[in-house]
Amino acid sequence: MKKLAGKIAVVTGASRGIGKGVALELGAAGATVYVTARSVVEGDSPYPGTVGATAAEVTELGGRGIAIQCDHSDDASIIALFERVKREQGGIDILVNNVFTAPEQRILDGGGFWEYPIGIWDELIHVGCRSHYVASHEAVPMMIEKKDGLIVNISSFAGAAYAFNLAYGVGKAAVDRMAKDMAWELRDYGITCVSMWPGWVRTERLLEREKEGAIPVSTKNGESPRFTGRGVVAIATDPNRMERSGKVQIVHEIAREYGFTDVDGRQPGSLGEQMGLG
Repeated sequence: MKKLAGKIAVVTGASRGIGKGVALELGAAGATVYVTARSVVEGDSPYPGTVGATAAEVTELGGRGIAIQCDHSDDASIIALFERVKREQGGIDILVNNVFTAPEQRILDGGGFWEYPIGIWDELIHVGCRSHYVASHEAVPMMIEKKDGLIVNISSFAGAAYAFNLAYGVGKAAVDRMAKDMAWELRDYGITCVSMWPGWVRTERLLEREKEGAIPVSTKNGESPRFTGRGVVAIATDPNRMERSGKVQIVHEIAREYGFTDVDGRQPGSLGEQMGLG
């Protein structure tokens, strides 16, 4: 039997990138995975991927993928998502808060916060921070009924060190703090809450920027999106996972602890090593 057979998961922002990688690994472990994002038609985004395509791959890998179009900037859409999960499944076991919106202005290009429109703050904090709070708010009562559950907030090293843009870093630091404080408030309910830091991930967006010559370092030593997914599965299947609750989990470090590899059989090194900086 697959390790997560019978488990119900929601992965937000899973039409592509890290969210897709997490959804696929949860599916490969046997879970039923609700895949959410706005993209339902190929071409809606400049990058490939839709919720339907991800859900189909989840099913092909041995799980059950369910595609849900959801605008995570809209509370009502998030609430409706979890009402549907409760109606169809009776509860939820795993929530992966991954959804993120990248503003039209290219924050990777650098520059001081005063040089960007004030609205950059709202774009980066609303979806990618506040939406995680709303999703967790709706999922947790179902987990409390079971006295069991796992919430993973996908964050980054920007929560601790400067990267890209002031608002981006504030959002990631908030996501880390959210996991820490949720863990404290849920400590008596058997619900594990962690923040997870992937490394240099070869997402569709990053690969496209590399082709454009817009990033200064190669992605060749980076991680696939599924590497983060394997980290989520490792924690989800760990009977002692509550010991990790409230803490940041760095993907390349837990790969060594749990003994999993990336899809190419490698265990990528630190972020600096992946970027050729150390």
